[in-house]
Amino acid sequence: MSETINNPFKFNETAPEPCTIIDGPSSHDCYSASLYFVMTSLTSVGFGNVAANTKHEQIFCVIMLIFGALLYATIFGNVTTIIQQIYADTNRYHDMLSSVREFMRLYQIPHGLRERIMDYIVSTWTITKGIDTQLVIVVCFINKRTADICVHLNRRVFNEHDAFRYATDSCLRALALEFTTCHMSPADIVYHKGESVDELNFIISGSLEIIQDDEVVAILSNGDVFGDDIWLKSELNAVAQELGALTYTDLHVINPSQRAALNRVLGFYQQFRAHFQQNMRLTYNLRRYHKKTPRPGLSKILADIEEDPTSDLPRSSQFTLRRRKSELRKSSAASQIRQPPKKSTTRNQSQEKLTETKPSPGTDL
Repeated sequence: MSETINNPFKFNETAPEPCTIIDGPSSHDCYSASLYFVMTSLTSVGFGNVAANTKHEQIFCVIMLIFGALLYATIFGNVTTIIQQIYADTNRYHDMLSSVREFMRLYQIPHGLRERIMDYIVSTWTITKGIDTQLVIVVCFINKRTADICVHLNRRVFNEHDAFRYATDSCLRALALEFTTCHMSPADIVYHKGESVDELNFIISGSLEIIQDDEVVAILSNGDVFGDDIWLKSELNAVAQELGALTYTDLHVINPSQRAALNRVLGFYQQFRAHFQQNMRLTYNLRRYHKKTPRPGLSKILADIEEDPTSDLPRSSQFTLRRRKSELRKSSAASQIRQPPKKSTTRNQSQEKLTETKPSPGTDL
């Protein structure tokens, strides 16, 4: 290095101590060159500008190169693994979207149904972050922690409804195992008219509309309960209305497969059974045909939203309600156009009078 920078070392012969070195590179330059040589040996094979000349320097370089190769491979291998784990969920999400798109293109799914399917997949992934809840519950079942997790997931249902107020911890653990979760996106149909209803549904978030005879007769929102009184009756019943989602909606459901388990829990906890049957009230029973009564409907809700800028409904829900109102207005206008025009009775009466007063050809005037 001293020769490269044209600053060779010199011995001071006049110094009192022998072998005193003067001139040459400074200590800072020597440390910088040493660090540069070590880093090039650890991360690569070196560049030759700082090379080994003596036998001992060459042995040291060989050891450093072997150690550097192992360390380099370990560091970059771990970094690559970390990056792959970060983007693993994103890659799985895009692979799923690609598979769904290919499926819809292969079987020529209608455009409207395509949008609903993609909307459901995207919204579900946004909420769950790609986590399979049922798989986690199955894994935790081995460790006897499934009931605790289910109680936590359904805690909002137990706290909002009086029917579960006096249930013991053991009773809540048994009931929580019978709940399943369901996510609905806007325009999804929960029940079609005429389908069998044998479920008990609790709305956690979102809004649903109930349509009867092409008219919106009710709007359900957070905290409402709909379905059928499956804890009292065992026979199947048909839905008398159509139920659809207005916004993104989360439901906690006791479905037919859990009906027997629900009755078994109620039969075991007799004291809770009496309290549950007395306080469990359906906000809307889908198997009953309800008479049309004046309800606020969509117009009243939209008016309240426009008057109150701090409404609790999100912007997406307000947009869905306005779109639904526009569709109802169009259907109402179309029905009015299809009605046949009424015949004018005044014109007919005037024609009859003219006929009576007009003389016949053979009559004398």
